[in-house]
Amino acid sequence: MKAILFISSLLLHCATAFGQSVVVETTDVNNFWIAFDSLKAETDVNRHEQIIRRHYFEKATPGLSEFIKLRAWTPHRFVETIAKHPTFWQTVRHKTLGVNNNLPQIRQLFKQYKKIYKNFAPPEIYFVMGYIETGGTTTQKQVLIGTEIAAADSTVNTEGLHPLVQSFISSNKGAFSIVAHELTHTQQKGGDLGGKRNTNLLGLCLAEGSCEFIAELLLKQNIDRPYMAYGKVHEKELWDKFKGEMHEKNTADWLYNGGYKKEGDADLGYYIGYTICKAYYEQARNKKKAIRQIIELEYENTAMLDSFLKKSRLLL
Repeated sequence: MKAILFISSLLLHCATAFGQSVVVETTDVNNFWIAFDSLKAETDVNRHEQIIRRHYFEKATPGLSEFIKLRAWTPHRFVETIAKHPTFWQTVRHKTLGVNNNLPQIRQLFKQYKKIYKNFAPPEIYFVMGYIETGGTTTQKQVLIGTEIAAADSTVNTEGLHPLVQSFISSNKGAFSIVAHELTHTQQKGGDLGGKRNTNLLGLCLAEGSCEFIAELLLKQNIDRPYMAYGKVHEKELWDKFKGEMHEKNTADWLYNGGYKKEGDADLGYYIGYTICKAYYEQARNKKKAIRQIIELEYENTAMLDSFLKKSRLLL
């Protein structure tokens, strides 16, 4: 509890970068662990959902409230997951409470983004706690981070978790890299709509892959994800398949399929989109213009997407 009380002095961090307020909010992480400890102390299991609701849901920041709405979170699912994976929560706790260590890096990340893209509009960053479902998502003005996944690394006990989550955590470098990916979604037209965009497979892959590519530029290091490794090994067969499906709308083999794909071959559309964006950038003479064009792609304009792919010279 002493560690929690110390962290509480850092719940809302506001700084100024390039004349704009930068907000990074970690209140929900603290409130989750207060709820967690209260739940563990309560022997009446019939009251567990009420504890999560009172100590966590009802004290939600705007970021957690949005996450609850977007993903239809319920107290029942939290109680269920906490009981099912006790060693995960035990070993990830100090990682999540240390998320404030990322604040200087996030400020620097914002400054770096502004350098490469002058129209960068800083979103609010919310670190929340989920039930091991997602590392992050966004609205047009918010980055919402699932801290229990984003802050986890290879030292956390992931026994019993979904293989895709295990694989992600084993190679994860911390919450900072996920923030770098999600930032670009907040700059895209329409934000992070996932599979809800009115576009084709090519557009959906570019929407995700562009975030990976811009994150790589910002972090100045390669993106280390299972789909990147798999994509490089199976590149020819993936492109042969993708070329025949890219103008369709079926994403089943390419995106948001971690729930039923094997480890490594899930979310390969991220790799496809990343590869196209990287090729487009590398052949461009004006790099800043190329970055702007990547970020400002109009995903509902399928003719523009075809032109973008053609200019990448990737399929020549």
